[in-house]
Amino acid sequence: MAVPETPSSKQTDKKSFWTPGRVVLTLVGVGLIIAWGLSRWNSRERATINAPANRVTNAPLVNNAQPPVAAPNLPQELRDTKVQTLDGESLKLSDFADKVLIVNIWATWCGPCRLEMPELVKLSNEYKARGLVVLGLATSYNERNDQAHVKEYVRTQNIPYQIIWDDGTLAAPLVQMVNAQAVIPQSFVISRDGRIVKHFQGFNAYSTPQLMRQAIEEALNDKGKA
Repeated sequence: MAVPETPSSKQTDKKSFWTPGRVVLTLVGVGLIIAWGLSRWNSRERATINAPANRVTNAPLVNNAQPPVAAPNLPQELRDTKVQTLDGESLKLSDFADKVLIVNIWATWCGPCRLEMPELVKLSNEYKARGLVVLGLATSYNERNDQAHVKEYVRTQNIPYQIIWDDGTLAAPLVQMVNAQAVIPQSFVISRDGRIVKHFQGFNAYSTPQLMRQAIEEALNDKGKA
């Protein structure tokens, strides 16, 4: 005949399940889960800060597998190509023949571009008196032809340098010259005599600003075309 289970026997069974060994194993498991979650969160944070680039879709850029060309010279035809700014002004790269240029291809929706722009503003303010000109290059295909949206973004972010509104006339040849991928941001440090001294693809908050300063100093100290 079966003996009915009493409340005291139930409590005994529960206590016997949570042995010291099981308690320790459970705590270790919970700790591992928490550590894994923190690691994932930190990885996402680092990926945001050091995001290499945003891939551009439907952009008229060529993605070649060839190695980059060392310090290519911009053809005079490209330097003399007229483009329009957001304000409707006409300009060409050869207008700045006595300046060192940074041409930055970017978009309002590009996370790494947003991180990079404050650094470009700092560089513009720091080196303008020594002959540096920063030009932002927003493309119509990246911005879905919404020029008004780009103007508003530039205004709210207090971007002091000129922004070119480009249909690919300038962006595509620049990217092709260095055999780069169809991604943004991309920045080109261009010397007074039209050489691409340094090309940057993507943005790393820890290294890009320093490397860009080095390239600017190199170009400014080249007195061949001063």
